[in-house]
Amino acid sequence: MMHNSLLIADRLRQANEDKISRDRRDPHRNVVPLDSCNVIGREELRLDGEWEIRIEADFPGMEEAAADLADYLDRSGIRVTDRSPRTIVLRSDAPLDAGSFRREVDTDRIVVSASDIGGIWAGIVYLEKELSTRGAPAIRRGKIDRSPAWDVQIGQAPYGANYLVPDLDEEFLSDDAFRLMIHYGVTGMTLYGDWLFYVSSSIFPELNHPDYIHSIQVLKRAAARAKKYGVSLYFVPVSPKLDGHHPLFERVPSARGAKISPGLKENGKSIYNLCSSDPQSLAFHAETMAGLFREVPDLGGLILIIGGESYYHCFMRPDLTDIESDARTNCKRCQVKRPEEAVNALLQATADAVHKVKPDAPVMAWPYSAFVWSSDPTQLELLSGMAPGVALLNTIEKDEWVKKDGYRKLIWDYSVDYTGPASNLIQQAEIVRRKDIPLYIKTETAIGLECIHIPYLPSLGRLADKWRQTANMKPTGVLQSWMFFGMWGSRAEELGWWASWFPNQSTEETIRLMAQRDFGSDAPAYIRAWSELGEAAARLPYIPQYFTGPEFIGPAHPLIFGDEPENKETYEALLYYLQENEETFSTVVNKVKHSLVLVSMPYRHMESVMKSEDGRELSEILITEYSIACTHARRAFEEVAHLALLADPQLAAIATEERLLIEFVYRTLQTALHTYRFLLAKERGEEAEMTRIAILEEDNTRAAARLLNEAPWLDLSRRNDGNFPSSLTMIEAKLTSLNKARKRLEGSA
Repeated sequence: MMHNSLLIADRLRQANEDKISRDRRDPHRNVVPLDSCNVIGREELRLDGEWEIRIEADFPGMEEAAADLADYLDRSGIRVTDRSPRTIVLRSDAPLDAGSFRREVDTDRIVVSASDIGGIWAGIVYLEKELSTRGAPAIRRGKIDRSPAWDVQIGQAPYGANYLVPDLDEEFLSDDAFRLMIHYGVTGMTLYGDWLFYVSSSIFPELNHPDYIHSIQVLKRAAARAKKYGVSLYFVPVSPKLDGHHPLFERVPSARGAKISPGLKENGKSIYNLCSSDPQSLAFHAETMAGLFREVPDLGGLILIIGGESYYHCFMRPDLTDIESDARTNCKRCQVKRPEEAVNALLQATADAVHKVKPDAPVMAWPYSAFVWSSDPTQLELLSGMAPGVALLNTIEKDEWVKKDGYRKLIWDYSVDYTGPASNLIQQAEIVRRKDIPLYIKTETAIGLECIHIPYLPSLGRLADKWRQTANMKPTGVLQSWMFFGMWGSRAEELGWWASWFPNQSTEETIRLMAQRDFGSDAPAYIRAWSELGEAAARLPYIPQYFTGPEFIGPAHPLIFGDEPENKETYEALLYYLQENEETFSTVVNKVKHSLVLVSMPYRHMESVMKSEDGRELSEILITEYSIACTHARRAFEEVAHLALLADPQLAAIATEERLLIEFVYRTLQTALHTYRFLLAKERGEEAEMTRIAILEEDNTRAAARLLNEAPWLDLSRRNDGNFPSSLTMIEAKLTSLNKARKRLEGSA
């Protein structure tokens, strides 16, 4: 799940200048005038005429909050002036909890009170959503107090915005990004990358970064800008991976920890992480992380991935070649310890140092794939010895074997099918409650690894159920997405806001309100389409490997008659997540390209993530499940394909986007089904069947090309988590190949 820490600056500049990206960062882009003809009750205040917005608080960000409200009201048809007896007051109120608000409504005044800027924003967003879903300029009189269901909701940077340290100035991460996030209830944003950018050390001066002062100042400014919108920045630090002959190791040999498993480059240099048991190394971790919060006091907290990546220790990725069979690391100092002892000591050193500077900063330990080194598969020993001040973050669904129709499916990573909770999380939750350890839940609001090629899968009922399962764990906070596509501002992501602010409202009611707001009288058709896509998601047979196959490439995935595709470079990409076994600041991943396509059935992967229980071959299960998924996706497409465009141009644009996405999901599933049927026929030497399938796929691919021309945001080349080829370019090459296949069949007829 990793991303390269190296910033591709030109690509991000281009994305930030892209019109789609700019539109996406406008939370009010789809606001339409409220209908004043709707029935308004006696106990409600009508927001007609003119209103003045008054600020009676001095929190940083008040001007931005007031401007946002004025922008919304203006687009909704409610006039905002500097002088009016009818007022909306934004006021400070110290007794309220952080992030909460109080609203008082009487005849000519609305007062939103909060103890911090986060609460002010929460009150404004609550009011805006209330008016939009109601569709009328009216709210109920009286007083309400509202608080979110959890302390913090952390998300990824919006589409087209950067999340990689240290390039976080406005050129790469604008204020509009934070404004979009807060409108979806997202109060935290993940940053990712090498923490060597932030080193100014007296302990290990060899690791001092020449641009330390500049990088710290950029981070400090970004955190202050985010704070104005009620958003905090949470750093996911990637630890140093150094040449074995680094000057630090020459001076302090004990700091050299485990030799890391080889990376992408053959006969590359040996690299090592810092020893997780060396006292000086632990002091260096503490010094750096404490300094980070001292210099950037607005930083929200740390997310420390301690499983298979990121916050390195000597048990994480050691090269165990020629090591005793029972050894878990090649580091001599750490070999005598149990992994949990070393990892907990590293966590304690980090948390203690941070909390001396900022006592309330969450320091979350995330055992993502920690089964590779832990003494028990659910890390219960790790939790039993976890130091005070360290919180647990874990996924709602990962590492569960789920019983399906005649087979079992391993949820080895994030899933849009299985909504949780995983049994390992249930066991962990019992321990953390007993030990009073804060629990944070990682989920995905919009996608799963079964479908990370799109911004969101419109199976809202299934996604809402995942939020319900997340809420049932009663977390302190939620990490709602990893850094795959970028936050999109979709209804799927909006479900998180409803889950936090209306936890007792049924998912059916939430979905109905959003559909009615966005699609008017066509809402029932979209709700039925979403339901069908939920059924389709339930039949996705397995989670494929990262960034490969038809599930990722979508309709651009070729049908390959030979051993490799024609013009194979057309289907190759630079995959940033493979940085994990490379030296810090290495550029290797920017040079080694990887094929994205399948040329044969992926049996090895299938056998590791699927288990037949009814005697069928896995390939038969795969075909059967994709056939059923396609049927449901086709029904979803048919529900909305022939709806007339809505009269309002803004609502028409919303509906068009949703239809394009629904059809693209259908076309992708068709391609997946055709690809696996084709590869089976290829395996059996059935050339006539291969050609027949190729002709079917040609029609599907041409339809997909039209979609990509209408919706360029679906093109893989727009992504920021890798350097991917253009989907349209791949489709052009694919259609040339399919046309040849059709002519061969016609010639033999």
